[in-house]
Amino acid sequence: MNELVWMRKKIHLLAVKIVLVLFLGTEGGTSGGQPKILPFTFPEHVMVGEKFNALCSIRSGEQPFSFRWYKNGKIFDKSTDIEIHSNQDYSMIVIDPITPFSQGNYSCSVRNNKGTDTYSAELRVKAPPSWVIKPHDQFVTIGESITLSCEAKGLPTPSIIWKKEEEMSGKFVELALKDHHHHLKEWSLIIPKSTVEDQGRYRCEAVPARFEEKFSVETVRRGETASLKCEVIGDLPLEITWAKDKRNLEIKELDRYERFETTVEKGLTSEVMIRSTDRNDGALYTCFAKNDYGRDERNIKLVIVEVPARPLDVRVQEIWSRSATISWSVPYSGNSPITKFIVQYWQEKENGQRLLEQTVPSSQSSALLKSLHPGSPYAVTVVAENEVGQGMPSQTIQFVTGEEAPVSPPTDVRVQPKGSTSLLVTWRPPPKELWNGELRGYYIDYKVNSSPTSYLFKTVESSSNDSYEYILSPLMKATRYSVVVKAYNSAGAGPSSEEITVKTLEGDLPLPPPVELVSNSDSAISLKWGKSPSHNVPVTGYTLHYKKKNSEEWNYVHVVASDNNMYTIKDLESGATYQLYLTAVNQFGRGNPSDYLSITTNPKGIGIGLPFYLNLAIVVPVTASVVAFVVVLIVIVIFVKKTKARKALERDLTTMQSGKVVTYASGSQRYIDMEKARRVSNPEPGTPAAASIASYASIPSRDLELRVDDPRQELKSFLPPQMRDRPLPHPKPPSLKKRGDSHLYDRAD
Repeated sequence: MNELVWMRKKIHLLAVKIVLVLFLGTEGGTSGGQPKILPFTFPEHVMVGEKFNALCSIRSGEQPFSFRWYKNGKIFDKSTDIEIHSNQDYSMIVIDPITPFSQGNYSCSVRNNKGTDTYSAELRVKAPPSWVIKPHDQFVTIGESITLSCEAKGLPTPSIIWKKEEEMSGKFVELALKDHHHHLKEWSLIIPKSTVEDQGRYRCEAVPARFEEKFSVETVRRGETASLKCEVIGDLPLEITWAKDKRNLEIKELDRYERFETTVEKGLTSEVMIRSTDRNDGALYTCFAKNDYGRDERNIKLVIVEVPARPLDVRVQEIWSRSATISWSVPYSGNSPITKFIVQYWQEKENGQRLLEQTVPSSQSSALLKSLHPGSPYAVTVVAENEVGQGMPSQTIQFVTGEEAPVSPPTDVRVQPKGSTSLLVTWRPPPKELWNGELRGYYIDYKVNSSPTSYLFKTVESSSNDSYEYILSPLMKATRYSVVVKAYNSAGAGPSSEEITVKTLEGDLPLPPPVELVSNSDSAISLKWGKSPSHNVPVTGYTLHYKKKNSEEWNYVHVVASDNNMYTIKDLESGATYQLYLTAVNQFGRGNPSDYLSITTNPKGIGIGLPFYLNLAIVVPVTASVVAFVVVLIVIVIFVKKTKARKALERDLTTMQSGKVVTYASGSQRYIDMEKARRVSNPEPGTPAAASIASYASIPSRDLELRVDDPRQELKSFLPPQMRDRPLPHPKPPSLKKRGDSHLYDRAD
């Protein structure tokens, strides 16, 4: 008996207590398409035992319709757990209750006289894990083998994890099944050779491959790198695949997509890196994981945020003189809400532009621009902004504000008498920024000073000139007149200039004297002029104005009137072109200038002190012309003589044929003797050759050197009809262009 007790003490019975723990997992998914049937979807979580129905309705088509339902490509009508209810425009499938066999792909097909359409959706059924084999407490002798059986089922199929309770803490710790002491065979835990340390409480957990987080949203700025990470929990080996918008994601070498996988304590981590993201990378990415015990999926929504696109369809709705309404269409937000719009506008000026901005809330798509300048061109763009930044500006549009009357009078207004019946009015335009539009012209108001009558007015059309002149005529002799000038545009006339009072002269100014060139050399030009008609008022003197071409400074010489009006300008530059004109002076003032002369001095050493008729610059071309004329005349005479001889010969031949005999003496000539003809080389006075020489000899020197142009034609172009036929007090420059200050002639005084 004692021996038996001793044997019992020596043999230890190992008591193994098994704790059964079931964990319920969840998973789900969706799929679908879009033909003529209105798309339908199945819930993500359909549990075994629940009731489920799906509606197949028609989006478009003609009745009557015929409906059919398919599961996994096979037609079915009704069964114990499936009912189909059809109407004219829809069909409904009812599954009650849901079983594991209800899982599959369901298709609704509809047919009418026009054709057929089909739509499919997948039904995934989830069933919590349930025990097929439950573990139980077992006793084993030390050194013997023991098998702890455990098996579970569910949708998706769960995996089994074995854990053992720690004696000190009471926590269950997962067993390391890869060592030689513990093995797993078909979910059962095998201990080949038990020891005292194996005694304790064991836990069997049914766990499928799963993701703890089913859905997440990742936001990345465009151009940056996106990182999509999936961490799956489950027994190895684990397989992870990726999809983009439910399509398999293929990652190739040298692609912007890279994939990395890392084994962790609880399973496997898979990460997809997307370099330099763009708008097309924004999608729904799905991470699929599976092992021998089940499968699960995780969805990641990747949102690519960027600056907004440029606003579209920017328009000017209404325009006033000092404001305008702008509208636009809201652009693509860049996956980040638009926080505001910025309207940028500027006045288009020649001397620079100033950018103005107006902020508009994101809830508006129009703006009222204020404090604009009347009659001015503007340009405007619109920019959208979100948290990422400002987008590109919209297309630039232009508009012109409405005009208002000018707010400034003309400047530099001057009035001076130009005779007993005329006044010369000169002025400059107002500052352009005060035009309030495009100037159309000017009003010149005038009346007899202190007269109670209203102003008379003349109209001058606007031009590109920066200065204007106008002659008021006919006026009364020796009478004071008040003159003002106003600018006007399409909106009206602006303020008047200050009133100027000027008295017409008691007599007339001298008319321009006729000027001609006498001679020129390499350093001097000699001129002469006739007496200027002075309306019975004697001319007291003349002023000769001259300058080198392209020079801005005029030189002038006063010459006392005499019977022989001549003057030589000396110390000039050789081979240079000079411009000249003459004015006459009497007791009432200086008259209008003569025609402009443009004269080029001879090269150095040529024609020094020679009169114009001996100047080689004139003699050579005249002589060449005379010689050419003489040669042509000789050819004409010879041709005429030969023609007459030919006709005489023809008459003789005709006489011979008619029976008459014509005898030619020995040595007689058949043609006219040229010696008896008049010599052409020395033409007599009155012949064309002589006339040609005379005509060249009588050409004035200035006609060879000068080109005469009439600048008064330009002023007449904007005079009113009643003024265009009147003579203007301006010279007629042949080759001088109008200066930048818009005077029709330059003056030295």
